[in-house]
Amino acid sequence: MVQELSAALSRTVALCAAVLPVMLLGCLAGSILTSSRAGQRCGALCAPVARLAGLDRYGSTYLALCFLNFNAANAYLASLIRAGRVRKSGLLGVYLAGWLPASCHYYVFYFAPILLPALGVGTAGLVLALYVAASLAIFAAGAALNRAQGSMGSGSDNPAGQQAVDWPAWPGWRSVLRQGGRQFAGIAAVFASCILVVELVIASPPARALLDMIQPAIAWTGAPPASALVVAAALPSAMGGFAVAIACLGDSLLSLAQLPVVLMAAALGHAVFSAFTHFLPANVAIFGPTAGARLTFTSLCVRLPCLILALVAAWLLTAMPAISG
Repeated sequence: MVQELSAALSRTVALCAAVLPVMLLGCLAGSILTSSRAGQRCGALCAPVARLAGLDRYGSTYLALCFLNFNAANAYLASLIRAGRVRKSGLLGVYLAGWLPASCHYYVFYFAPILLPALGVGTAGLVLALYVAASLAIFAAGAALNRAQGSMGSGSDNPAGQQAVDWPAWPGWRSVLRQGGRQFAGIAAVFASCILVVELVIASPPARALLDMIQPAIAWTGAPPASALVVAAALPSAMGGFAVAIACLGDSLLSLAQLPVVLMAAALGHAVFSAFTHFLPANVAIFGPTAGARLTFTSLCVRLPCLILALVAAWLLTAMPAISG
């Protein structure tokens, strides 16, 4: 037992040492963009994307805010609705268009720093490309709705909250380290604890026996038994799913070729779980009970088919080498 515990701890330390330093850099970079004028300038970069989505300059600011902080962006979107700059009937289209920059924030600052050092450029690049493809499909659905409905209104030119996007040129290292360090501490705690727990569980004889028992039940799907651990861990936290997947990879319970399909399946479970635990409370608080609940579940109905397409693409891309071989 002591030997198994020591081995689990050493594997946990090795994985954390490979992933956490890059993750810290990502959190600090996100903190700088979130609280400095550099983030505000992202609005100009989002102008072409806003035009593709059928949005005006206020929509461009919304997209830039989505990349920095999705909840803050949606509070700004609510102010645009109150000012008549966005029609209530166009809320879903604008919200879906904002999903692309909002998700790219996580891909750049959190997902990539975890996946690239752990999975390698090839596998990590494929997983990230599948995530981006799903986000692009969601964005396309929002853009189609905006152009069909004419989501942008013609209300006041000074909606409430417009001044809220005017940040200082440099927030100072103390603010950057405080905000970035807080984010890193929360993510690192989840990541490290998930890896340690999974390593301890996997090393135990009951877990090995359980994996052997459930293998026939899920063999017809072509998925390995350890994929159930990844999907379950990803329900409350995508980072937890990544941590479990990396731990299973280190223990040879999953292969690199299997990870794209497993992680896309985990993304589906996380989308449903987070819709109830995170997005529903946040949207109800920002847009009101009726509009917030409707927005949460209608957007989920758009997101799920896009993620299913990404899952099918992952299966096809990883199955082709086996078929051709």
